[in-house]
Amino acid sequence: MHGRSKYADKADDADTEHGLFTKIAEDVIVFAICCYLIKLGVSYLVSVKVPLIIISAILVLLTIIYRVYRKREHDDY
Repeated sequence: MHGRSKYADKADDADTEHGLFTKIAEDVIVFAICCYLIKLGVSYLVSVKVPLIIISAILVLLTIIYRVYRKREHDDY
């Protein structure tokens, strides 16, 4: 037995219980679900593209105004 447990063979058998086709089928199903969710997420982002652009433009403008105000208040021009 050279350092192996008597239960190690049973654990190895449990790992190979599924066949190669079953593992490939499971991977294909998971890949298909991931692709669908990515497509769904992209379609949701595209549908709210204009509001996201407006919100990001406002945030950039507010950040610039804040930085200019802070620099003007703490520095002497």
